[in-house]
Amino acid sequence: MHSLRLLTLSNGAHLLLKGSPSSRTALLRRERSFLETEAQFLSLLAQSANPCIPQLYYYDPHGRLWGSAYLIRQYMKGKSLAEMEGELTSQQRDGIDRHLGFLVSAIGQNAAPGFGSLQQVAFGAGRPSWREAFCALFEGILRDAEDMFIHLPYSEIRHELSRLAPALEDVSLPRLVVVDFGRPSHVLVNEESGQLSGVVDFSSAVWGDVLMAEIFANASPAVLQGAGMAMSRTREENIRLVLYACYRLVSQITVQYYRNRDETSEFDARRRLTTTIAEMTRLKLA
Repeated sequence: MHSLRLLTLSNGAHLLLKGSPSSRTALLRRERSFLETEAQFLSLLAQSANPCIPQLYYYDPHGRLWGSAYLIRQYMKGKSLAEMEGELTSQQRDGIDRHLGFLVSAIGQNAAPGFGSLQQVAFGAGRPSWREAFCALFEGILRDAEDMFIHLPYSEIRHELSRLAPALEDVSLPRLVVVDFGRPSHVLVNEESGQLSGVVDFSSAVWGDVLMAEIFANASPAVLQGAGMAMSRTREENIRLVLYACYRLVSQITVQYYRNRDETSEFDARRRLTTTIAEMTRLKLA
């Protein structure tokens, strides 16, 4: 979706230029601010100097030199976890999971005065509760789907979201979370050592609940250990995880209609959405 260009400096160092999507690209509501979100996220994390998170060198929201907004960041070496999955030993995979768990927890140590997008909060327009912010985020993707006349059980999804939303009230402190964090295509691995070498794409960051990170969808014991979290979940945490799973699946289905459609991926997401909605209907609030 975003244009990526590798820049080579005279000293041999590499940088990565990430540009805005083409004006002809149909975008989901949340995607319209992805580049700005990533720039804000990298600025927030600049002081952490974590070697697995790229440094931001420049962000031009107006595109004076490029014609559209772009950012320049550190180039991260490594092969994606999606490509390396079958080559890793169980010990190497556990090590990567522990490191990812530590990273998602460290990112979550950053807090804000309000919930919602990084832009909203930066302008003092954050939501007062995670319940309100998440429901607005979910409504956005549902409207994206409706705009494309995608067949989905909208009324059932909205009903279950409204019914289970009180479980979101347990999240009282807005923490920094990358919604897509842990996605194998965004995780880079050193081919020689089999260790985590970097994480890329922070465009889905919001101020919200750390548990919304994709890595907690089916977290391994090593992820939870790295994050310093208990192996068991409270009733409210389980409800929140199911709500996040539903949001993620609706997003996966919807994006198929905005990009080159992959019917196999869509079918799989629809099958899992049916299972997730059935699970939602069985959940009871305390």
